[in-house]
Amino acid sequence: LNGPLSLVILIWGFNFVSLKLLYPEMEPGAVAVIRFTLMWAVLWSICLVTRRIPEIERGDRARIFFAGFMSMGMYMVLFLAGMAQTTPAEGAIVLATAPVLTYVLAVALKWEQWIRAAMAGTLVAFLGVGLIVAAGTGGHGTPLGNGLVLASAVMWAISTLVMRPLVGKYDPLAVLTYSMPGALPPLLVYGGLATARFDPARLTWIGWANLAQVVLFSGVIAFLAFYKGLNQVGPAVATSYQFGVPVMAAFFGWLVFGRALAPIQWLGVVSVIGGVATSSWARARAAR
Repeated sequence: LNGPLSLVILIWGFNFVSLKLLYPEMEPGAVAVIRFTLMWAVLWSICLVTRRIPEIERGDRARIFFAGFMSMGMYMVLFLAGMAQTTPAEGAIVLATAPVLTYVLAVALKWEQWIRAAMAGTLVAFLGVGLIVAAGTGGHGTPLGNGLVLASAVMWAISTLVMRPLVGKYDPLAVLTYSMPGALPPLLVYGGLATARFDPARLTWIGWANLAQVVLFSGVIAFLAFYKGLNQVGPAVATSYQFGVPVMAAFFGWLVFGRALAPIQWLGVVSVIGGVATSSWARARAAR
């Protein structure tokens, strides 16, 4: 097992539970804006200390800004709004479709070739999402909540394609830091009023602990650990580790809330993870 990537699975898996624990004390909009502000401050501090402040070419600045608008802005708004209406396990499983959504968009733009096995895996993954959403009643997530999380996965897929030409050109941490101003417009529209209403004195120690998890651990430490693991084992293996995130989210959701997935939703879990894995491996094999 790779240590950094195993840590990523645990942190990102528990992040879905942290949001549910945080929402009774903070509105989703306030979480969005405060998470952004604190995370950006931490990232800038790291960049300054480690001297990761590259000169961004003029032609790349708009692309980086738009990537931030989509990934840290629109994605985060839809994700946080969706998580307010679904369970940790369901949210994590639906979000796990982001890699196959990226592939579908890349094929549509003719940036990648049509691969039969990859597209079959994509269809299987979305069949799993359908099973999860259809069963989202009676103590489980709502179809609207799962739909918003799915929409956030689309935003993430778009941002991934926008950033693709910059991969290897700039330091990933620096690009993430530079891209974050692009997130401000959607975040302020979504969470400006909620942030103004937020009273830090009302946060309990549970609230502060989960805010730290959402900002520091999930937003910064897990990101750094993922790229360290990526450098150690390569992209194919690193991507496969992410399949463990929805499983850990389901486990933590059951452990903390005592809320288990319905039997048909477990079939959806298998379909989503199996479909995404099939699609990813087919694309990796074709690229060799």
